[in-house]
Amino acid sequence: MSVVGRFPDSLLINETYSIVQIFIDEAGLFTRTTGWSVVCALALPNREVGRVRRKLAFLTKNWPKVPNGELKGGSLDINHLKALVDLLFGRDALLHAVAIDMAKENEAGLKDHKQKQSDLLTAHLTAEHHTNLIAQVWKLRKTLEAMPVQLYVQSILMAELTAVVMEQTTMYFAQRRPQELSQFKWIIDAKDPLCITPQEKWWRDTLGPLQESRFRRKPFGRIDDPDFNYRFFDKSYNIKKRMWYPDKPCEIITGYDIRKILSNQISFEVSHSDILLQATDILTNFLRRVLMERIVNLAVAYTLGRLQIRQRVDTNFYQSVHLHTLTDAKQPKNRQLERMIEQMSLAGRPMLRR
Repeated sequence: MSVVGRFPDSLLINETYSIVQIFIDEAGLFTRTTGWSVVCALALPNREVGRVRRKLAFLTKNWPKVPNGELKGGSLDINHLKALVDLLFGRDALLHAVAIDMAKENEAGLKDHKQKQSDLLTAHLTAEHHTNLIAQVWKLRKTLEAMPVQLYVQSILMAELTAVVMEQTTMYFAQRRPQELSQFKWIIDAKDPLCITPQEKWWRDTLGPLQESRFRRKPFGRIDDPDFNYRFFDKSYNIKKRMWYPDKPCEIITGYDIRKILSNQISFEVSHSDILLQATDILTNFLRRVLMERIVNLAVAYTLGRLQIRQRVDTNFYQSVHLHTLTDAKQPKNRQLERMIEQMSLAGRPMLRR
């Protein structure tokens, strides 16, 4: 049954619950000696967030916690995971994940990738650009060049994750809860409770341009069908702007305001103060343990998969986790890991409602 026309725009556009909240955490150190590293996003309709927080507090009151009272995935077992997923599944939560096997990446290739990205930041600056803009871009480049490789890799995967979340969450809720797409709010586990780190600031400041560049190459995914209701999303984010190109004249284009969707809506929070960041940590930790083959229980893979969106990557295989490489690393066949990922993906929610 289509949800198009179910609620009047005037009622929902002004309601505070017409938001998707996205909680982001990572697991792994993004170094070659530590193997798989993962970034995950847990997306929830805003109208469910308060209920989930209250239910989580009750559900987990007797669960093992670290000394500061925080929930951590490494302290929990499959029964805790199943209870958490049951609660989140019933509230339309979505889990998105991007992962990289750092043990298979080439160190020289990673450094080369970072240097190319640094060069691209300033490649098209000319004397026609304002001196303040030139100074700002060069400052961003110098921050990137000084950034450790592992933090650079993490920032790239975070950018990939946000793009995946924007596209898939929009498609999913456009069929089920279209009014929630009026606003996105991104809550990211902070590295320093006292301030935003230089790497976090660099990522936040460059994320908008990086996503704009990505969507130039690969347009924002959208399905034109009556069962996909984008009117709330379009009303909030559609823009016309003059687009500058380094190799051709400027032109007026229509598209989505990435800064409004993403860059202006990011906050960094400490996880011990937010139980939904802790829930994201639990899911991320279990997923990394599956990828590291520290967990080979298909039931764990199935449980994690229930919150993910099933995607067909070819005619014979489903894959809900986005496996990434920055150096075209060759992955040897690993049937056990393939079985776990396949089980996870087959358990996932279908993208199409009908």
